[in-house]
Amino acid sequence: MAETPQLGFQTPHRIVLLVASIVLLALVLELVRRQRFKERYALLWLIVALFGVGVGTFPRSIVWLAHLAHVQFLTVFFALSFLFLLGLVLSFSVVISRLSEQNRDLAQEIGLLTHRLRRLENDHDGSES
Repeated sequence: MAETPQLGFQTPHRIVLLVASIVLLALVLELVRRQRFKERYALLWLIVALFGVGVGTFPRSIVWLAHLAHVQFLTVFFALSFLFLLGLVLSFSVVISRLSEQNRDLAQEIGLLTHRLRRLENDHDGSES
């Protein structure tokens, strides 16, 4: 006997999503607590974990979003996954740009300090003779 199609998730899928989201939430919070993960970078992961908990708890919410957008509910997942990855890439791009600029500034400062040190050493060596 075939099951009647349901809108949303079946119970095993909901449980897996709920458990995975709770594990992700706990992992991110633990990494922040141990100072292995900065709060500003953890924000996207916390949002995803909370979204997963919300969808696992209230599966009709994803169906409601799909109905609101006039698409299938799987399309909503792909769109949200794409937006998350886009946000993640954008966040990493900002961090990499900032670090690249800091790296350039530090390299220039080291170059100037090295030049000054060599000049001082040359002046010191010249004054001894």
